[in-house]
Amino acid sequence: MNKPKRGATGSGSGSAYPSVRALAVDIGMCERSTRDALRRGEIPCIKIGKRYILPKAAIQRWLEEAGGHPRLNVVA
Repeated sequence: MNKPKRGATGSGSGSAYPSVRALAVDIGMCERSTRDALRRGEIPCIKIGKRYILPKAAIQRWLEEAGGHPRLNVVA
């Protein structure tokens, strides 16, 4: 049985991004800039050890407060 690769792109349907790379793709930033912003605390996240948990709802709210993002807007 093949395991999915760590850091694979794509948002999936979960409540958190599977990787920093997937978040970077969705917000239109390069992975390095996204990691730097996470380290500076600019992007909402939960850090456990070296791992980032990237909650989609918190990031969506952050983007809306900053002016929105067309690919991530939630349709109610």
